[in-house]
Amino acid sequence: MHFLIIVLGLIVLIFGRKIFWLSVAIVGFLVGMEFTGMLLVDQPQWVMLLGGLAAGLIGALLAVFFQRAAFALAGFFAGVYLTQILAQTVGLGGSSVLFPVIGGVIGAIVAAVLMDWAIIVLSCLVGAGAIATQLTLRPAKGAIVFVALVIIGILIQAKLMERSKES
Repeated sequence: MHFLIIVLGLIVLIFGRKIFWLSVAIVGFLVGMEFTGMLLVDQPQWVMLLGGLAAGLIGALLAVFFQRAAFALAGFFAGVYLTQILAQTVGLGGSSVLFPVIGGVIGAIVAAVLMDWAIIVLSCLVGAGAIATQLTLRPAKGAIVFVALVIIGILIQAKLMERSKES
């Protein structure tokens, strides 16, 4: 499962804006996995996968049919996922659903207002977070890897956006 999450994190990190609908599906999958694991403790892994797939499918369908709403949904998913990672990092774990929801609302607002750059930054944060959490590094090294991945992802996606606007 770790390898799958790292690969999905890399896809979102590098191509978050370019293949937006797929990125929304991936982030939805990651959020679905997190929440299913939080809400349905002691369930088999296939239940978590099913929850992730359901959230990813909803996100992908919205991305295809309602792009502006999908930007907000992607921001919401990213905000939820990042807040959940932050809560776990500081030891709050799965104690409250309120923090991730607040993070999701903030992410949705940012994504709706700033669109392209918000999607780039949020997808890089999520991709880097997905990768860094799977590497099980010490907190200081994990933070360095996370920041480095975010910067690399932003640079790559900015370059890809620049090329697509030139064409």
